[in-house]
Order: sequence, then C-alpha cells, then structure tokens
Amino acid sequence: MLDSAYQIIQAGNYRCPDSFKEILRQYQEEDFRLDYEYRRFYSAYDQLEETAAFEPLRDLIENIYTNEYLETLLPKWNAAIQESDAFMALPLQRDFYARNLKNAKERTVVIISDAMRYEVGKELFRRVQDDPKCTAKLEVQLSVLPSYTRLGMAALLPHTELTLTDDFKVLIDGQPCENLSEREAILRKCSPDSVCVQFDSIKSLKIADLRSIFTGKQVVYVYHNQIDARGDKPNTEDEVFVACQEAITEIIDLIRRISTSANTYRFIVTADHG
Repeated sequence: MLDSAYQIIQAGNYRCPDSFKEILRQYQEEDFRLDYEYRRFYSAYDQLEETAAFEPLRDLIENIYTNEYLETLLPKWNAAIQESDAFMALPLQRDFYARNLKNAKERTVVIISDAMRYEVGKELFRRVQDDPKCTAKLEVQLSVLPSYTRLGMAALLPHTELTLTDDFKVLIDGQPCENLSEREAILRKCSPDSVCVQFDSIKSLKIADLRSIFTGKQVVYVYHNQIDARGDKPNTEDEVFVACQEAITEIIDLIRRISTSANTYRFIVTADHG
C-alpha cells in the first residue's frame, strides 16, 4: 500500500500532452501506472481493520488522482479526440472480428471481460508472460463511442453496420444482439462453426463436458463479467478492485484449462469497454 502511495505522490503535478497520439503514447508507456497503483492502494487499504492512521494519506492519494490526474487528462482527451485523424491513431474496436478472426486458420477463443481496463489487461499480460509455455503480446484498440457494454459487445461481433436506436437498443445489420443466443446467431452467419458461452456456465465443468463445447468449433466467444457485475451495483461497487484481481486469476485459469482439456492454443482476451 505504501509503495503504491509513493508512486502516486511521485506523479504529482501531472502533465498531459495536447495531441491525441501523444496522449495515447504517454498513457500506454507511463500513465497507466497511475491507474494501476491507485487500484493497488485501495485493494490494500480496504483490507485494513483500522484505517484512522492512514486516512490523511488516503485523502492525499484521492486528491492527486482525482484533482491532478483525472481533471487534467480527461479534458485534454475530450478535446484531442475531436482531431480529424483521431480515429486513425489506433486500430478500431469495430474492426475486431475482421482483423483477428475472419481469416484465422486455427480455433480461437475470445474472452471478453466486461469493463476490464487497460491497466488490468497489462497486469494479465505480465502474468501470462511469466508462463514459459505461453507466447503473449499486448495490443490496443480504440473503442466505439459511447463506450459502454451494449455497444462495445456489438462492436466485437462481425458486422457491416452498427445502429443505436432511439430507445438505445443496439442492432447489428438490423438484427438485435442483446443476449447470448442473438450474439451467437450473428457470429454463426460469418463463422458457422462457432458458439457463445458465459464464463460462469463453463468455469466448473468436468473435462469431458468442457471438451464437448469446443469440439468442432472454430470460434468461441466467452463472456466474462466479474468486474462490471460488481462495480456497476451500489451494494458491491466497493469490491471492484478485488474483482479486478479475481478476474485476472479466473482468466488465466480458464486459458490453462481450455488449452490442456480442449486442444486449443489461440486465445484473445479483450474488453467491451474500460
């Protein structure tokens, strides 16, 4: 906890670039650490039985993170994303299927972790790298806007057109994509040998049952909802940092189980929004 506090205090007097490309570069190389250390600080702080002695430190951390970091970064981000070439700065989330799956030769499992932020993905990447049996790489993509679950989930499916209706329903080429069966139907139009499953429905399956889901499939979408499910509800929102850590462990464990039990070796972990 104290180490994380030190790292955040060192980042006082935060400076943010003006251009969108430089904001993205600085975030990927440096600024993500502020989000990471902020999560680590509160993960430790929330486990203290007696917090009184550390409350002034918590107030200082909150002031730096909110009033120096976020209040500087967010206006710059909102202004820079208006640049004419902003959406050419990174690969786009809406091109995810075409870029990663359309021409894939081997079975691919896509694990979509709802609301996983970049810094959490970065920690997941580091932990996967520690496994000598894995070859991992980290890539970024620019999400659709507004960045929220329904639209982000739709953007990750194959499509020609995304539509947001007046009553805020999302359509893929005119078709609904709200639930698992609707998403699977859309996926199968481009990849007939595909399936969509919920993480919770497969996490405890026996080996034979797990293998049966993947046999004969080319693309498998696994929807993982550890972070958003707890961070989006008032009675559990204070558990969101714990949920991030649990999500990392759950995803690593799932990848290991599928690779050993279902002869699958290509995995893509992504998020609908951060």
